[in-house]
Amino acid sequence: MKACGRVGRLLFVTICITGMGPLRGDAAWTGALTQQALTSGFQATLPPHVSVVLGLVSKSESVPVRQLVSRTGQKVHTYNVVVAHPKDVVLFVVDESAQSTIAFLLSSGGKLRKAVSYPNGGEPHELPLSEARPSLARERRYWSDYAAGSSAGPGPAPKPADVPKPVDAPKPPSGPTSP
Repeated sequence: MKACGRVGRLLFVTICITGMGPLRGDAAWTGALTQQALTSGFQATLPPHVSVVLGLVSKSESVPVRQLVSRTGQKVHTYNVVVAHPKDVVLFVVDESAQSTIAFLLSSGGKLRKAVSYPNGGEPHELPLSEARPSLARERRYWSDYAAGSSAGPGPAPKPADVPKPVDAPKPPSGPTSP
């Protein structure tokens, strides 16, 4: 019985130290995926125009991230953790059949802060939060299921696809894919 108490306290202290927060709701999947992205995610960059519209930078520059990539049919999903500010998480969904992209800026606990969308090759524009929430609910479900299925550890990385860029966005220096 004493061992269970020590293990529980150790787990609680570990969670507090790593900043994962309480393991419930959004914090559970965002904490687990953020840690996975930081330790084994691809090095990539967010496009400058999207980074500005999301408010991650004030001038047009790429933002370095660690990225998890997954593909389901005609959709490419990326989970991006901003290297300089790991509490900033950006989810991208690229719908290749609709030729459109949507990006969600979340807090580390999964709270929606901003959302942008753009047609592939077009300019990104901010979405009202009320308009973004239904799409985000689907994406939260997707990543929550992904986190539950990958709790045994990261599997082999999928072969990343090129993610469409907003118009006039320069090519990132390297990385398997950058939204």
